[in-house]
Amino acid sequence: MFKNILFAFVSSVLLVSCSENNASNFVNYGPIKVDSTEAITLDDMLLQLEQNPEKTTFTFFAPINEVCRAAGCWVKVIKPDGKAMRVRFKNHFLIPTNTNIGVMAYYHGNAYWDTVSVAMQKHFAEDNQDSQAVIDTIKTDKFELCFEADGILLEKPISASKK
Repeated sequence: MFKNILFAFVSSVLLVSCSENNASNFVNYGPIKVDSTEAITLDDMLLQLEQNPEKTTFTFFAPINEVCRAAGCWVKVIKPDGKAMRVRFKNHFLIPTNTNIGVMAYYHGNAYWDTVSVAMQKHFAEDNQDSQAVIDTIKTDKFELCFEADGILLEKPISASKK
């Protein structure tokens, strides 16, 4: 009996200390504090959105595939179909532009379908510091799934954790 109580106590202490260390390795950006325990996969979010288009608020997780190089005001994640989905940041909050590609991030906000104009696509390409040749190929509006995050939780950059 004592061994079971001791085991439960030690396990609880280890669990709490691990979760505290894990939380200290992450930083929240944006006006909403993201609760990673509520997060679902990107695949599940897309499925729920398809099944219930009225539900638009989600917390999901996915690795970052691309970061706005100009200011850190958006990221891209890869959907199951292999296509990118842009995650814009509400009220233009920023994350570090040197955020590592592939780092897991947790996003809270709203999913929506939108027509992205040629001008906006060119703006995004300029943000990404694409060549003029790439920018000049953008000639038509796109209707695509977008996500506006009001909070993002991601691992601290290595340089920030050494300070």
